[in-house]
Amino acid sequence: MFIPSVYCFLFLYLISFAVVMSGEDWFLIWLGLEINMMSFLILIYRRYSLGVVESCMSYFFIQSLGSAMLISLFYLGWDYLGGAVGLILSYKIGAGPFFYWFPSVCGGLEWFSCFVLMLFQKILPILLICMFIHWVLWLVIIISLIVGVFGSFNQNNIKQLLAYSSIHHLGWILMIVMKENYVWFFYLMLYGVILYMVVALLIDDEIVSLSMVYSCNKKVWFIVSMLSMAGMPPLLGFYLKWMALLNIVNYSMVFLMLLVFSSVIMLYIYVRMIYSVIMSGGLEMSWMWDMNMLYNYKIDLLGMMGVLGGLLVFMMLIG
Repeated sequence: MFIPSVYCFLFLYLISFAVVMSGEDWFLIWLGLEINMMSFLILIYRRYSLGVVESCMSYFFIQSLGSAMLISLFYLGWDYLGGAVGLILSYKIGAGPFFYWFPSVCGGLEWFSCFVLMLFQKILPILLICMFIHWVLWLVIIISLIVGVFGSFNQNNIKQLLAYSSIHHLGWILMIVMKENYVWFFYLMLYGVILYMVVALLIDDEIVSLSMVYSCNKKVWFIVSMLSMAGMPPLLGFYLKWMALLNIVNYSMVFLMLLVFSSVIMLYIYVRMIYSVIMSGGLEMSWMWDMNMLYNYKIDLLGMMGVLGGLLVFMMLIG
């Protein structure tokens, strides 16, 4: 069904990226962020879903507060308040000590809206963070890694589990940003590929909890996708983190050990979750595929893209 208003706000959403990236005045950059937020909210709003309405309202108030503080700092003199600007931008993406709103907002949204929030809504704030490198970002990185790990423990809601995983990956991305290069964008896009593999498996049946996965006929590729998200070799997620480590290897050994240790714990959490999915018994919980062969081919293709994508990144790293 053709809805002109939807395409209009989608166009505004895309234009907002161009406005921020090409803006030479801080007011234009702030305006681009506001257009991005408002068009995103309108695109994801569903008046018939109370959970979506609550998440949209929460997201609006949180982003509005962040935008108000941001425009104030821009005109107060950000040269002396670079650390504060970095903290506000971290607040807008739910990183570090400002994580509290992100899982709850993701939990109320539909799957595709969650995908956009976890991926594309991070691009502009991180791009601006690159302009405000400050030591206070190390605090944000450490808290993001820790919160991502502990928030994922005993998490039955898949949306919130992926939200905490997204916070954990933000720690990795901001670590790369501290080196002042744009490898972070490559990392984020590859993370988006892995995330899309998970979302594509769950979006049709609106699977939101692990108990719903137990009786799902897509368990095989769900397990593969989650292992890739956890960084299990030889899947794409492993080479993603390997690429990040190669870019930050000159940092102190303490931070490298923190990254590796947190990743090992995340892998344990995902493996424990996958074990419960595999061991969930019952005849209705079989591993047989649905008879819709076209759909199965699409799922197989997504899974193979994850494996082959990992091998491609591996060859690029050793080349």
